[in-house]
Amino acid sequence: MRALHPFSYVRLVTSRKGFQMSTPRTSKASDQAPSPQQPARDKVVVITGASSGLGLQTARQLAGQGGQIVMIVRDQARGEHARSQIAEAAAGQPPLLLIADLSVQADIRRVAQQVKDRYDHVDILVNNVGAAFSRHEQNADGLELTWATNHLAPFLLTELLLPLLAGAPAGRIVNVVSEIYSRTLDLDNLQGERKYRYFGAYRASKLANVLFTTELARRINGSGVTVVAVSPGPAKTNFGGGGPSGVIGLVLGVMKRTPVFRPADQAADGIAWAATAPELAGQSGALYMRGKQLSLKGAANDQSLAARVWNISEQQTGVDPARSAVAAISAAVGSDA
Repeated sequence: MRALHPFSYVRLVTSRKGFQMSTPRTSKASDQAPSPQQPARDKVVVITGASSGLGLQTARQLAGQGGQIVMIVRDQARGEHARSQIAEAAAGQPPLLLIADLSVQADIRRVAQQVKDRYDHVDILVNNVGAAFSRHEQNADGLELTWATNHLAPFLLTELLLPLLAGAPAGRIVNVVSEIYSRTLDLDNLQGERKYRYFGAYRASKLANVLFTTELARRINGSGVTVVAVSPGPAKTNFGGGGPSGVIGLVLGVMKRTPVFRPADQAADGIAWAATAPELAGQSGALYMRGKQLSLKGAANDQSLAARVWNISEQQTGVDPARSAVAAISAAVGSDA
């Protein structure tokens, strides 16, 4: 019989003295295992960027599998429209809509607290939100928008929700990346300080997502929380609408009309699978696309680089490495982080 992980029947709660163990409140999710037809049944599923494209289609699929969907979107009107579509597909409870601009760290902290106030655990976190910008721009925190939205947002949101994920019977984190992630990373140009390029900034942020996945997997190994990266592959969405114009923009538009680019609902299949597939439980740190594991390329294999990017990310998000949720869970399970 496989040994149960230390958090199988306990959850982490925050106190003035740090993290303590306590017995979770009972829920439908712990009373009965989900069926193969509804692998997300009664699971609390938090999805960022759920108002359109891959996020919306992933939310629709997981809602149809019985998941309790928590949508985090930036625009209220678009969010309401998406919520109605997800509600129509839902086989369980109606979706919850939360509004936050995830490029802004104050918004991330606020929306994470809203999730904590409503739920005693989160079963699945899908870090899907992503963006690309044709010009170098900064957010309210003084950070470059691509880096802040694509990398620092999932880094900080995961840190804030990790105690709830550890409190689930089998928490899972899915980081949506791209198979065209950069094979190298210039730590002196993470935010385009010296040179900014649309594709370069995007690909660097996606490499950072992969490095975040592998490093988080290492640090919380043994916690029972599975963290994976998944690329949906080329998809026909409105992503990159703020990207380059001219010849490059025209080429992108033409490419999206080719069969290589799948419709968003089909491309989302791989994300929904990564969020629920029982065979991935405990298989942390891997990258998948369309149900198959991909080998990591270039700098994605560099553990020392992953650790350096982690340290930089903590500094840029104001996470205290000695008091973080990751550190607490790592210590609780005796990880080598």
